Amino acid sequence: MTKTMTASELLAQIEKDFFKGVGLDKASQLEGEERRSYRLSQVERLLTEENCHMPLAIWLSDVFWTAEEGRIPAYEDHPLLWQEEHQTLTDRELRRLRLIMEVADLCHDLGLLFPFDMKAAFGIRNNSFQVSNKRLVEWLTTTEFERIAMYTTYIMKRQAIMFYADTFYQPAQDELAEFFSSKYGELVQLPYRTKIPPRDYVRIILDRLQSIERHRQRGRRLKLKPELMMLHDEIYGLVPRHFDKGVLRAAQALYDYMDKELQGSLVLKEYDSKASSWSEQPESVRRTWGEVLSRFAEKVREVRSQYLTEGWVTDNSLAFNYLMAHAERCGQGLWNGEEGDEL
Repeated sequence: MTKTMTASELLAQIEKDFFKGVGLDKASQLEGEERRSYRLSQVERLLTEENCHMPLAIWLSDVFWTAEEGRIPAYEDHPLLWQEEHQTLTDRELRRLRLIMEVADLCHDLGLLFPFDMKAAFGIRNNSFQVSNKRLVEWLTTTEFERIAMYTTYIMKRQAIMFYADTFYQPAQDELAEFFSSKYGELVQLPYRTKIPPRDYVRIILDRLQSIERHRQRGRRLKLKPELMMLHDEIYGLVPRHFDKGVLRAAQALYDYMDKELQGSLVLKEYDSKASSWSEQPESVRRTWGEVLSRFAEKVREVRSQYLTEGWVTDNSLAFNYLMAHAERCGQGLWNGEEGDEL
């Protein structure tokens, strides 16, 4: 497919490569739910069929747009993306093109794992990709379009990772970024790279998202401050499925120290925001940071000895590094000590 093709020639090539024998011309006259059902059936097919180990959905998207979020034309003067070129098409060709574009739109977002308009795609008004969207979860676990459900669930996973990264909830971020299915003996990978059956794939990701969300809800019911909840989970080195009283005492001890002694202590006037490396910072800045974080590390060891059993939060463990990263943020003034604020 080259940009030297006319709009009609390119449309015919797309139909041959992606829509041969699927009743496109007849379906182009459908409306409402019948049109949506046909559209989803074609997206499902294109997500299932592959060429060179990539879903045809991505190949179809590439015909029109780049792989970036949004709709950036694959090349200038694309004959099917400009209204002037549409005037050269017959009414029947235009109807088919509109339907192809609707299919390609969803192929682009699903295949490249971008959020999309759920009302247009599924008829779901709530456009949230959070697991708390009950209507979406119901659709994903009951739909006949299993591949679409897989890709949508993976988008939910990606969105959750980005949310937890933005809120510095590292245990949840890391747990979702790469986790293992013991039942199938493999990492939960991209939808087109996994051997896990579609319905199980959807259920595995939803279960993990719901488990983390239930833990957060329990923390809210216990009226735990966001930073305290994170400290509890950082001490575990993961997102546990309960709140342990002993670990909460340890977290509270660290919280009190950070709130009273550490908060903002790394905000220094002499800090050079233009320095390209740590070694270029003034010696006084490097010394202060080293002293502040060393004192916090000693506080962690003190709390570990007082509240935790042997083997917990060992130096250089993931849990220890979570706490040190939390201390650095607190020292820089990134500290949310208010009860009831969203985590």
